[in-house]
Amino acid sequence: MNLIRYPWKKTALNRLILSFICILLPIYVLSMIIYNWGIRTLQEEISKSMASQVSQYASDLEKEFSRIQALQYDCLTDDNLNALAAIPGSMNDIEKVQRILNLQTRLNAIKNSSVYIQEVHAYIPSVQKDISATSVSTLDKEEFDRFLAVPISSDAQVFKVNGSLNMVAAYPYLLPSSKREPIVILAIELSAGKLRNALDGMRNSPEEGLLFDTTPITISTNPDAAFNEAIAARIHHDPAASNARSVKLDGHRYLTVHTASPFFDGTLIKYVPEKAVFQPLQKFRSWFVLLAAVSLAIILFYSLYVYKYIHKPLDRLVKAFRKVEFGDVEVQIAHSNQDEFQYIYRRFNAMLGNLKSLIDQVYKQQILMQKAELKQLQSQINPHFLYNSFFILNTMARLGDYEQLERFTNQLGEYFQFVTRSSADEVPLAKEASHAKVYAEIQGMRFYNRVDVDFEELPAGWGHVMVPRLILQPLIENAFEHGLERKAANGLLGIRFEKKDDLLLIRVEDNGDEIDDGTIETLNRLLDSEEPTETTGLLNIHQRIRLKFGPPSGLRFERNERGGLTVTVTIHWDERG
Repeated sequence: MNLIRYPWKKTALNRLILSFICILLPIYVLSMIIYNWGIRTLQEEISKSMASQVSQYASDLEKEFSRIQALQYDCLTDDNLNALAAIPGSMNDIEKVQRILNLQTRLNAIKNSSVYIQEVHAYIPSVQKDISATSVSTLDKEEFDRFLAVPISSDAQVFKVNGSLNMVAAYPYLLPSSKREPIVILAIELSAGKLRNALDGMRNSPEEGLLFDTTPITISTNPDAAFNEAIAARIHHDPAASNARSVKLDGHRYLTVHTASPFFDGTLIKYVPEKAVFQPLQKFRSWFVLLAAVSLAIILFYSLYVYKYIHKPLDRLVKAFRKVEFGDVEVQIAHSNQDEFQYIYRRFNAMLGNLKSLIDQVYKQQILMQKAELKQLQSQINPHFLYNSFFILNTMARLGDYEQLERFTNQLGEYFQFVTRSSADEVPLAKEASHAKVYAEIQGMRFYNRVDVDFEELPAGWGHVMVPRLILQPLIENAFEHGLERKAANGLLGIRFEKKDDLLLIRVEDNGDEIDDGTIETLNRLLDSEEPTETTGLLNIHQRIRLKFGPPSGLRFERNERGGLTVTVTIHWDERG
């Protein structure tokens, strides 16, 4: 009681709970701080490393292509190229062929100078030739015009022409406002496949990906175009943000770094799944799992401790109370430890002792009262029935109906033998049904030609069920007295047996019409009422059945389809025992 009324006192349970919280809370807080610090530190270091790598990759690419561009500009001053472009009329065919071959040698040297070069073209309008490192063809005016339309004055040095990447240079260099055409255009066609191979070579692990997003074309190590577009869109959405950022795509988070390249007018992007980035944290996770395991062990230890010294004694007390609720007042509980539970157990045992004494007194008084009521009921039934029996005997003797007289006297003997000789409070259902059948046949003789009796046979397997004595005969008597006695003809009395699940149903039905619906409702209400009322014969039967079998056993009144009254005796009986 003190524990409930004063929860702030230093009880054993409060000490356990407080110590449990004080031990585990700092451990969990410290572990979470360490874990988060490790993730944040590793992310920063990896981001810096990736940013440095991407910047170096972009710088190396720019240096390589700047070298190629230098070779391109140097080639514009080639004597063979200038002679073919500026003074083709001063040369005969042999000289032109010789200079073309010399120019091809120069272009082939440029082509072989870098793995990124696919082909080198010199477009010379004066001789209407497209001279490449490997071939000579007639100048395609439309293709020449497409190269001519390239904005050579822009900062970018790589352009997309004819569906491929090109580095374009013209001679002489003309201002955008000039209407003159250059005498030669030198175009270096770049290999997108070689660039992709170069990006593949820059990856440190299979999980990493690189994306070279330029205005002319996008080159990526990932063949998924939609994914590449989504990554580039996230980077370009906020160009002012940090070069290292976390991006979420398709439910996965990626750590990305990027660097801009004015030379290519594009951005080099490197990305890697965060779960791959944080793989080195596996050691931290292992320690964290160990910490969680230790914490779980502590929880288990304290749980067992609380269970043994707190929960188990309480559970034993609760189970004892439940036994008492179901009527077992013999239960006794003991506790060896010198604590609050020992005092509670002792007081509980003393309380049950007092309760048992009170129950014995009340129960004995109730049994004596029921027996007295039963004796009173029998004394009310026997004289009335005896008078009627004598009148029937007198009538049969006067009429000389000796066959019926013999049958009637045998039935009457069986009836009084059951009523007077058996002093038991309970009898098998077979004997109770047999007695009720004898009584119904006797009454059938009394109401001969006025009432038909239909008494069903008791189903097999029911006869051994022990029931309170004299529960059916009073119901049959009630049916004759209040329902059929005034019937001049066509009276019906039926006794039916039925089983539903674990319920035995015995129905006493008549077709009398003297009882009204209000009386039926009043009878049912009296049966359901727990308030003390004047005990009648029917209520006595209902109470004895309830005492024996418990709810939902007892009587129930209802009007049947013939207009009469049906009294249903319900017995809750589980044949499994």
